Amino acid sequence: MSNSNKKPNTYHIFVNKTKYDVMASSMPGEQILALAGFTPDKYDLFHVHGHDQIKIEANQSVIIENGMKFHAILRDIQFG
Repeated sequence: MSNSNKKPNTYHIFVNKTKYDVMASSMPGEQILALAGFTPDKYDLFHVHGHDQIKIEANQSVIIENGMKFHAILRDIQFG
């Protein structure tokens, strides 16, 4: 039997609480940002893992797992 009929995996990931379906098993940070309409020149990407947030660089590859959560946070926020 051939594996050509095997359905590709779809992973559900979240960026800023919005759900996105992806079929890639790994993606660079800039691609995750682009999926949600953000650019790495203006936003930093963080993988949310429990209470920790781990920064993902634009060119850093992330192994995608179902249910992963990310935050895209605007760089250089000016307070005052």
